[in-house]
Amino acid sequence: MRSLSDKFGKVIFVFCGGGCKAIIQAVAAAEFVNAGITPSHIVSSSAGSCNALGFVENPGPVGAEKTVRIWEDYITSPEAIYEVHPFFREKLARLLGVVPRATKGLAPGSAFHDVKRAFRFFPLVFSLGLRMPFRAAGRAVSFIFRLMDTFESQQKSFRRLVQSPEILEAFGEVDKYFEFKRMKAFLDPFPLLAKLGEQIDLQKVIGSSIVWHIMTERYEDGATVVFSNKDADVRAAIGGDAKTQKVVYDAFFKRIRASMALYPLFEMVEMDGYRYLDADLANPLPVEEAFSHGCDTVVIFLNVPANSVRIDPHPLRDLLELNDLLRLNERYIHHRLQEAQMKAKETGVNLFVVRPESIPPGLGLLDIDDKVIEYVKQHERQRMKEYLADLDAHNLRFSPPMS
Repeated sequence: MRSLSDKFGKVIFVFCGGGCKAIIQAVAAAEFVNAGITPSHIVSSSAGSCNALGFVENPGPVGAEKTVRIWEDYITSPEAIYEVHPFFREKLARLLGVVPRATKGLAPGSAFHDVKRAFRFFPLVFSLGLRMPFRAAGRAVSFIFRLMDTFESQQKSFRRLVQSPEILEAFGEVDKYFEFKRMKAFLDPFPLLAKLGEQIDLQKVIGSSIVWHIMTERYEDGATVVFSNKDADVRAAIGGDAKTQKVVYDAFFKRIRASMALYPLFEMVEMDGYRYLDADLANPLPVEEAFSHGCDTVVIFLNVPANSVRIDPHPLRDLLELNDLLRLNERYIHHRLQEAQMKAKETGVNLFVVRPESIPPGLGLLDIDDKVIEYVKQHERQRMKEYLADLDAHNLRFSPPMS
C-alpha cells in the first residue's frame, strides 16, 4: 500500500454524475482506496457528491466501505431517493377526483367543435416539452395518450373530457408551475437528503484531510461555481459555539444539495440571491478543475460505458442525434477525455479513466434495486482487481493519443 502512495504521489479523484449509475463509481473508487491509493483531493458533482461524502468523512478503507454500505442500506429503490413533488401530489389527487365527475353529462357536440377545443390542450403538451428533458416530455405525452385510450368511447371521448372547466384549470395550473420565473421541479429529494444527513458527520467532513471541491452551476449566468470543505466560512465551524456550528453546517449542506440538484427533476437551491443546480448538466467532465490542484495523479470515475460513442462524422446520423441528449453527452465526454490526455502528457501527470464496460439492466438515472447493487458489487470488484493488478497499462499519460 505504501509503495503505491509513493509511486503516484498526490492523487485527485474526480467523481462525475450519473444518478443511480454512480453505484458503479462507488465500488470502483473503493477498490482503489483498498489497494492503497487514497486521494488528497476530490472533485465531485451530482451523484458523485453523494459518493464523495463517505470518502471525505473517513479517508481510507473505512470511508470507502461506508459509501458502498449507504447504497446497500439506503439507496435501494426509487422510493428511497425521492418522492413526487407535493405540488404534483396535490394536483394528481385532485385530478383523480375530478375525472369521474367530468365525464358525466358532457354534451356530444360536433366533430369540428371537438377538434377546435382540443387544440387548446396541445399547446400545453408543447410547452411542457420545452421545459422538460426529452425523455420526460416523451413520457408525459405517452401518459396523456394512454388517458385518451382509457376514456375513448362513442359517448365520451377524451376530447370532450378536456373541455371540462375542472380539467382545463388543472392543466393551466401545471403549465404555470413551469414558468421560467418560478423554476419548479417534478420530484422532492427529501428521502435521500434526510438519510445522508443522518449518516454523515459534517464536522468530520469539514475537518477531513481530504480537500473536497463541490461543483455547482449558477443558473443566472451559467458559471461553474466550486465550493469546498476548506472555504474560510466553512472552517469557522471548527471551534465555534453550537449556534455557529449549526448555521455553518446548514449552509454547507445546502451547497452539497446544490451540487445534486438535477433540474428540472429536483428544485434548484437558492443561496445569497442566486440559484444553483447540478454542474454535471453543463460540465459532465471537469478537466480544468481536475488538473488545477497540483496533484501528481488524476483518477476520473465515469458512469458512461466505454466504446459506446460513434465519433466518425456522418451528416444524416449527426442530424438525427441532435435530439438524443444522451448521445450528444457521450460524444462531448469523449472529446473532453482527449483534452485530459493531452494535459496529462504536457504536464507529466498520471491519468486514469475508470468507466464501466456496460450498464446492467435495471440501473439508470433514478432506477435501482438491491439485486442490481449486489450484481454491481460482485462484477465491479472483480473487474477492478484485474484493472489494479496491471495499473501502469491503463495510464493514459503513456498511452497513444485517443482517436
